[in-house]
Amino acid sequence: MLSLRCNWLAAGPFALAAIACAVPWLLSRSPEIGMALQRGFALVCHQQPERSFLLFGGSVAVCARCLGIYLGAAAGLLLLVPRAIALRWLIAAVALNLADWAAELTGLHGNWMFARFALGIALGAAAAMLVAVSIAKSKSPPKLRRLERNSRIRTLLRSSRVHYDPRRRAC
Repeated sequence: MLSLRCNWLAAGPFALAAIACAVPWLLSRSPEIGMALQRGFALVCHQQPERSFLLFGGSVAVCARCLGIYLGAAAGLLLLVPRAIALRWLIAAVALNLADWAAELTGLHGNWMFARFALGIALGAAAAMLVAVSIAKSKSPPKLRRLERNSRIRTLLRSSRVHYDPRRRAC
């Protein structure tokens, strides 16, 4: 079950991606701000120019995979999927990213920037979907969570053919 929802948290990763793309432009217009942002992004990304997209005559402040992760996280925070599915997608995305890293390290393929960008989107979206479902579950009121748990218990009891009478209290 996939549902689309409005979430202001998605603005954070989207803003990071937009700022990273604006750094080359800022370096030519306002070098102090551009350099400060470039150094800030250096804390989370290797920033190798041959692995970054070129915009405004310079390389984006993060590599293609990191840019994909930011954009994927923005998209993933807008989607609400069951926790089990989000976890499976995250495991698959991590495995694909590791396989791409190992294949490039061993020389099976070269610098496939768009593949790295797409894998980053998948990783960011899967991780953000897991975060989104955790946030949504924590925001549900405790009484509703208790009712969900009780309905699961009733379902289990019915399936095991044990007589369950909600009016009868245990001693």
